[in-house]
Amino acid sequence: MKIQLATVLRPIVAKEFIQMRRDRLTFAMMLGIPMIQLVLFGYAINSDPKHLPTAIYSADNSVFSRTFVWAMRNSSYFDITREPQGEAEIQNCSRKARCQFAVEIPVDFSRKLLRGEQPDLLLEADANRPDGHRLRRRRDEFADAHRFES
Repeated sequence: MKIQLATVLRPIVAKEFIQMRRDRLTFAMMLGIPMIQLVLFGYAINSDPKHLPTAIYSADNSVFSRTFVWAMRNSSYFDITREPQGEAEIQNCSRKARCQFAVEIPVDFSRKLLRGEQPDLLLEADANRPDGHRLRRRRDEFADAHRFES
């Protein structure tokens, strides 16, 4: 015997609407609490991050890769905190949470660009703690402000 879902759910939904009509407080809470959450979280969530600690490793020392690195330096979105000299160093930097983003420019970046191909870039993001860079910066600012000179 098959029972259709609509025949089972229809009386339950009707009962809930009757209950909402009887209890105005519940109805106000059903509408009010999500609206308050939208407003609070709308202001709390930053959708325009700035000054993200980034490490860049460029295996291709060409004009194009240097231009790309300088464009990232001039951007207010990234703070180039480290320039590792090898893939192992950039992996170590990512693993020890010294940077939030790691960009690796491969050896054949400029060659592919000149051929009209789409060159590859590796971007690693540490999403364990999205606001970790702000906390580290505040910690460092606090330590600098309260450092005793001897």
